[in-house]
Amino acid sequence: MNETFNYKVSHLVRNLMTGGHKSQQRGAGSDFYKKSLFLSEPNLSAMDLKASLSDPFEQIHIRSYRQRSQIDVLLLIDGSSSMTLDKKPELIQQFFSHCQSSVNASGDDFSCYLFNDEINAITSEESLIDELINPALTINDASSFTSVNRILPKKPALIFLISDCHWPESNLHQLMSSLSAHIVVPIVLWQSAEYNNYPLWRFIELADLETGQPSLVFVTPKQKQNIKQAYQHRKQYLEHHFLRYQSRVFWLIDTFSTTQMSRYFSA
Repeated sequence: MNETFNYKVSHLVRNLMTGGHKSQQRGAGSDFYKKSLFLSEPNLSAMDLKASLSDPFEQIHIRSYRQRSQIDVLLLIDGSSSMTLDKKPELIQQFFSHCQSSVNASGDDFSCYLFNDEINAITSEESLIDELINPALTINDASSFTSVNRILPKKPALIFLISDCHWPESNLHQLMSSLSAHIVVPIVLWQSAEYNNYPLWRFIELADLETGQPSLVFVTPKQKQNIKQAYQHRKQYLEHHFLRYQSRVFWLIDTFSTTQMSRYFSA
């Protein structure tokens, strides 16, 4: 059985179905909300006996609670060409498996979509790999992300967005604007080999971190240092960019840990 992680959200969820997340729904529950006068919320079963007896004006007080509710959880996967390189598909498959198990264990609703030239609903690890490594898509920029609105639920959901974020800045802005009504966890998937292990004195093809355009680079020691610095600058940019949308980046570099994912939500 897959290890699970705790993804309890701090936002108030709007859902009538009982679950494990803080809710806007008032009623029987374990989360204390506020004290009120009986006349404003007549409910004898919620009477606060201590407050009522100590009130000098002899008014009856009640205690209000919030229910806990379910939340829709979506996993959106960038299926662009750069996400199929080296061990990235294995990490994506691993995260999908742990995420699905975690959502099922919490009793929430899980759905997954892969974005390449069209939006593909993913129901299993096998279908994920089949769609991610599609031989018919030799060049793919995940253009279907522009149509993400058509698969988003109407009520706020928790969205895991997994990508290496090698997109032009305008694409990132457009995507996060489309997701702004939801709780978004950007999972940036990089491999240290992308910026540490380039062979010297050879031509290699690189994608520009801001425009996504490929180019040939002859790797000298200076060029190797420039590549590393470019990734450092990109990391700073992405952290600042996502914070503008009240989202904090989870860095998935080389390995995935359910413990680190749980810590992300408890921070």
